[in-house]
Amino acid sequence: MKSYINTLIIPLLLLAAACTRPTAQQVKNDINSSLESNEKAKTISEWESSEHNSTSIFKRWKDTKADPEDVCNELLEKTPKELALFEEEIKDPDFKELLEPCKSELQKKLENYWKIEKAKISTTAHIVPLDSTSSFKFPDNIQTRDVSHGYKAYTGDVKNKEVLLTFDDGPHGQYTDTILSALAEVNAKALFFTVGKNVKANPEVLKRVAAAGHSIGSHSIDHKCLASKSICAKSNDGHVLSYEDAIAEITGGHQAVYNAIGWVDPFFRFPYGESSPELKEFLADRGVGEFYWSIDSEDWKNRTPAEMISFTMKQLEERQRGIILFHDIQRKTAEALPTLLKDLYFKGYSIVLLKSANPNDRYNSKLVIKKGT
Repeated sequence: MKSYINTLIIPLLLLAAACTRPTAQQVKNDINSSLESNEKAKTISEWESSEHNSTSIFKRWKDTKADPEDVCNELLEKTPKELALFEEEIKDPDFKELLEPCKSELQKKLENYWKIEKAKISTTAHIVPLDSTSSFKFPDNIQTRDVSHGYKAYTGDVKNKEVLLTFDDGPHGQYTDTILSALAEVNAKALFFTVGKNVKANPEVLKRVAAAGHSIGSHSIDHKCLASKSICAKSNDGHVLSYEDAIAEITGGHQAVYNAIGWVDPFFRFPYGESSPELKEFLADRGVGEFYWSIDSEDWKNRTPAEMISFTMKQLEERQRGIILFHDIQRKTAEALPTLLKDLYFKGYSIVLLKSANPNDRYNSKLVIKKGT
């Protein structure tokens, strides 16, 4: 009987402890731990799977009914740069009640931060200062690759002083359009690796990406880590996807793009860059190129736009070519892009738009079910 009672009581005690409202000090510790975790994370996978990830702590506060006054007081004490790490959570309607006393004030603080940071980078070009009437255009540089038997892209096989700009995880309801405007301003083209759930949420944005002449590949449906590795289990809340589930993520991401615009380029990027021989073979057998990257902007890090630009350009100057990884769900990237493009141009880089050697591949993907079939 005693054992039976313990079996009942212990889980209840654990549940009660988990649901205990956090103190103001605990809220403060959560925020500081999130900032520290972001700074120390070596990869985006490590950051997103951390229990101190910004979204994780907000969800925990919501579940444990943290005092909105405590949350607001601690957030308002942070510098604007620190606060920027939590911007998406601050804007998220799911956390409206949690931020009821201060949401407006926090948003004003953030808008002022971005205004100041944008002014800093737009008035100080890293290479050649331009007055307000100056303009420049990148020359067209369209290249093709044969992906009929698969293709592994790390640098994109581009020449010295050539780069590919890639944007993951969108389309975003706001930042993708800002990025499209910056690219169009200087005749730059990019490769977008979209996430299926965001395509379904923002199909009109994806149509604008397509209309602007960019290449569009996919990046799974839900951005789950697809490989059978321990790192993927950590990213997927303790679960490793079966081969069948991983394939469903791959084909579903492609299908979402096809359903929205009627085509999808034969390009795929594994979430977090984590793959397996079996999944690589699946793509190769269906004539789909696999894209990694050689330069990571780390735009998910809590850095200013200027710091992100310097970090990215330093890597590029060391390598002189390659594939740059950005995320069009990051405001930092949207704000920094015009100045980064300016740096690329005046340092003599050419921006490559990559396409399949067979122009019909985008209309005949072996990963999708065509309408009417």
